[in-house]
Amino acid sequence: MPSHESLYSTDYGFFVASTRGYRGLRNRFRTRTLIKIIRPAREEKILEIGCNGGSLVSQISRFSDYVVGIDVNKDVVERLKSDKIQVMSATHLEFKENDFDKVCAFEVIEHIPAIGKVFVEVHRVLKPKGEFIVSFPFEFIRGQAALFDAIRVFKNPLYARKLHVHRLTPKKIREIVRNVPFRIKSCTVKFIPHPAFLMTLEKTDD
Repeated sequence: MPSHESLYSTDYGFFVASTRGYRGLRNRFRTRTLIKIIRPAREEKILEIGCNGGSLVSQISRFSDYVVGIDVNKDVVERLKSDKIQVMSATHLEFKENDFDKVCAFEVIEHIPAIGKVFVEVHRVLKPKGEFIVSFPFEFIRGQAALFDAIRVFKNPLYARKLHVHRLTPKKIREIVRNVPFRIKSCTVKFIPHPAFLMTLEKTDD
């Protein structure tokens, strides 16, 4: 099996971001749902972590004047040729402190081994009382929600557990941010389109 980073190459990226067939229908439903969740405003600065094909970044840009997306998938980002999307790791955000009103990461953090660093970095770049809006799949077994992707892209169901390196729950998120100054504003289960936990965390004073 390849290294974790190498999983996120052209084949995986463009399959996940596809606008055709079931995947395309799913992505259109997902984007409409997430826009309602984010509630972007014109004056807000918004960062999407794990933006992949950039469809959500594009839609947020209709409502907000400053939107940026980042992704580790260099192949996809280079092909997009968008000044709104950069190659960047969520564990090392190349932005100044107190820069964003909102940061969002939808079904991304379960893919990141050093998940604690993500929350530390997001806290750093958020403005005071800024929001981190995050979702992760409702899984009984780690990798369950990635099984279709693993079979379709890698022809091997075992890759599901390489894609999802964590099985997350709200309790685990609370444990991860125990020493990071966030307040849990909300925690629900949403269908986007499959069941996922959705949490909104607010940056509090250090």
